[in-house]
Amino acid sequence: MKQTIRDAFDTVTCSDALKKQTCDYVAGRMRRGRKPAARKLKWAVSMACLLLFATSGLGGLRLYYAEAAVISIDVNPSIELDVNRWGRVVDQTTYGQEGETILQSLSLKHMEYGEALTLLLGSAEMQKYFKKDSLVSITLEAEDGGQAMLSDLQACVDTALKQCHGSVTAEYASVDSHMCDEAHEHGMSLGKYYAIQELLTVDPQATLDEFKDKSMKEIKGHTEHCQHREEAQGESQDDPQDSPEQSSECPGRPAHNREGGGHGGRHH
Repeated sequence: MKQTIRDAFDTVTCSDALKKQTCDYVAGRMRRGRKPAARKLKWAVSMACLLLFATSGLGGLRLYYAEAAVISIDVNPSIELDVNRWGRVVDQTTYGQEGETILQSLSLKHMEYGEALTLLLGSAEMQKYFKKDSLVSITLEAEDGGQAMLSDLQACVDTALKQCHGSVTAEYASVDSHMCDEAHEHGMSLGKYYAIQELLTVDPQATLDEFKDKSMKEIKGHTEHCQHREEAQGESQDDPQDSPEQSSECPGRPAHNREGGGHGGRHH
């Protein structure tokens, strides 16, 4: 029986063309069997490249938005601009409804800080607060002390104010890196907090709560008034017969504060 089967298959033949087609088919199936592994490798490489790109992109994004300096612009509205190491505005913060109203029609983000200040000071909403003899306070907190940046700010702001309002006065200050955090803890802008701290040194009975809603002109005016009082007292001590005895309290303060009935405490 087995021999009969062998004899039957011995008579079966195939052409060379059929043999070649069969070999090609088998080889093709083998190649297709290896493709999934190759596709997996390509997918893994693509994902690795994508992850590397995303990681480097996020790192660059964080670097761009990293705060290198804070510029506080205070009249009565108070606005702060966070600036990155390339001098671009990366965030803007307002204190009070007045500042919010001003920035409703302005977007200063991603602008160079000089351009942002020029646009802000020249805006119609900001001009409403520039009355005769108004005072604009520019306070800078920068990583490196910011003296070069402060000089640049002064030139930029002085030019903008001359073009818009010749009667407006500007004052400039650079503060250390801790004052901004302290100001924000009290819900105040850097510039106004710094101005009130100066006031507290000449009027110990004053409080942050008492002056936080005052304009910069009022705060500076009170500070100068108390400084003049101290100078007058010093002169009277040198020659007590030339001047009448003066109160040790700062003139011009509300009566309840002069009597010790003020609220809040002095903050440093």
